[in-house]
Amino acid sequence: MTRFTAHLVTVLALLAPVVAHADYYLISPYEIDLGELELEHNGDSVFDNRPGQTRAASYTTEFGTGLTPWWHSELEFGFDRAPGTAQPTLLSQLVTENMFQLTEPGEALVDLGFYIEYGQSLTRGINAASNEVTAGLVAGKNIGHTQHLLNLLFSRQLGPNQTSQGTYVTYAWQSRWVIWEPLSPAFEVYGGPGIMGAIPRLSQQQLLAGPVGVGALKLHDLGLGNGGKIKYEVGWLFGATDATPRNVLRWRLELELPF
Repeated sequence: MTRFTAHLVTVLALLAPVVAHADYYLISPYEIDLGELELEHNGDSVFDNRPGQTRAASYTTEFGTGLTPWWHSELEFGFDRAPGTAQPTLLSQLVTENMFQLTEPGEALVDLGFYIEYGQSLTRGINAASNEVTAGLVAGKNIGHTQHLLNLLFSRQLGPNQTSQGTYVTYAWQSRWVIWEPLSPAFEVYGGPGIMGAIPRLSQQQLLAGPVGVGALKLHDLGLGNGGKIKYEVGWLFGATDATPRNVLRWRLELELPF
């Protein structure tokens, strides 16, 4: 491992405690990473002066790899900071994530995967929160120089300290124009209609959309070894309803190392 790679691994680990585990990123049915160690950091920060939104933020630090040619697994540490000016940043969840590729890329009309995660709450006392399970469908489609991703996920709280009893629905979409590997433009939409069977009117749902830059840099091209990549995403999301943060900065940094 080069000195640069070692420093980047350290940065990824240290970024987590700085600031809901990160809610704004898409799961891809294409990223299995068999034979690679993946170190990933996701984050989002709210820019909204309203009392119920101001300074809310989340981070994750994740470690993953492909266990088979069709199964990717990760272990995630989630950090949350609730809205407010004097809220602490808490190590909130330990999460196990698994994505199973259901179709070979390009063989079906749409490339499909099944995603499931379990989050074990690590908070106590006044900050105690419930455990949570999330599962659903992830889909992808390559059309010419564009790639399109869709996530449709269902979450349910478990154990003590539940704040809701139903199944919560979320969806996410990304369309990317793949024009240059180091940087390609994309557009994303994130929505949270609410609890199944009690979905409110659109103005009371979570809905954000905005531009994102997506890129990857090969370590070899940077003179930092013969294999591996640095991937990144950074975007600005705009709230489309009163129930949604007005502005969210979201980012993702991933280091892939072959072994």
